[in-house]
Amino acid sequence: MHVLLVAGFLGSGKTTAIIALARAIVAHDLKIALVVNEVGEVGLDDQVLAHQGLDVRELLSGCICCSLAGDLLETLEKLEDSQVVDLVIVEPSGAASPEPIIQLLREHTSRFADSLRTAVVIDPLRLGELMAVLEPLISAQIRLADTILISRRDLASVEEISRAKATARRLNEKATLLPVALTAGTSPAMVKELLPWLN
Repeated sequence: MHVLLVAGFLGSGKTTAIIALARAIVAHDLKIALVVNEVGEVGLDDQVLAHQGLDVRELLSGCICCSLAGDLLETLEKLEDSQVVDLVIVEPSGAASPEPIIQLLREHTSRFADSLRTAVVIDPLRLGELMAVLEPLISAQIRLADTILISRRDLASVEEISRAKATARRLNEKATLLPVALTAGTSPAMVKELLPWLN
């Protein structure tokens, strides 16, 4: 079982990215489960994902990076024990730093996962504004990613994409930077980067 964490601030496009990746997995006749964290009593992203016919495990009324950490590990262990899931995508709340949950997963995934990848979706149309008002949250998300998906490639200008790349590279020297048009689905480069084990 492989684990992919997909983070990003609200409205960045991470749910669209997850749906596209899920479709790519299903097209390979593999099984996927989604663990979605929404802070509040009613989750919205999980409703969107479930509407796509995907298996969604929802963690509510808290954040998986703190109060629900034990629930997350228990959920992942149960999925691994089921031996029917090839990939688990974990979507933390867009309003929380993914650092504690990434640390938790890196410490414990050897118990239940063959691999762990982390991706962050950033919106080049709003990145400057979000950096100005939501620091250090946005920087923390970017710093921790293995892959940074720069969404809305089909809507952003060349200059906006370049600025987003420069900001991401300043904060994270090692991550792969990948501009994507998520509404068009996954590109071969996106699948290869986020799901390198997929044949």
